[in-house]
Amino acid sequence: MVKITCEGCKSSINVPDEKIPAGKAVRVVCPRCQHANLVKSSKSQERAPLEVPPQALEPEDLDEDLFLDALHEGGRTALICTGDSDRAGKLEQLVSEMGFGPITEPDPDRAVRRLRHGGYDLVILEEPTGADDRARVLLGFVQHLSMAQKRESFFCLLTEHERSMDSFAAFRRQVDLVIHPNDLERGKMLLERELKSKKKFYRVFQDALNERGQI
Repeated sequence: MVKITCEGCKSSINVPDEKIPAGKAVRVVCPRCQHANLVKSSKSQERAPLEVPPQALEPEDLDEDLFLDALHEGGRTALICTGDSDRAGKLEQLVSEMGFGPITEPDPDRAVRRLRHGGYDLVILEEPTGADDRARVLLGFVQHLSMAQKRESFFCLLTEHERSMDSFAAFRRQVDLVIHPNDLERGKMLLERELKSKKKFYRVFQDALNERGQI
């Protein structure tokens, strides 16, 4: 068992050894504050008895393919949520050129499970096409994330009903950026611009909290 201290709330978390492959790094989501902590395999790390709440270690939460594939040591990861294989290919190429490790998840329910683990720097969603489209569940999940959780990732919504870069539309949809599918050719430029803007905004926000002694 590997014992870590959550970077977000400083609580102790114990992770089963088998969940950290030798020479690899994984992100472990704190069951208390939902912060995604990066844990590297190390023989020197402290061992301790299991103390994690049972709900944090349920089998469906630690499904191998969901727990490990989001973790690219020293890099950034993008989760692409689309069932359109052609669009997925274009988005994978786009985010790869930006330096992200792309992971495509066509199943909205599995995408929700992945997001529950955290660890994704960029998340690209599609607008639900109707009342029966399961993408509504995924979008609803994202929209109900706390502000602290939303600071951990950048959320982009592909929608045919809004103009690209419409900040008011992004605010209404509770995402960081909206892009019309016809503008994917310049998607790299749009994403890089807004990612830089968000990073700058939260750096100022973080500095302000530091000055006030709130963190």
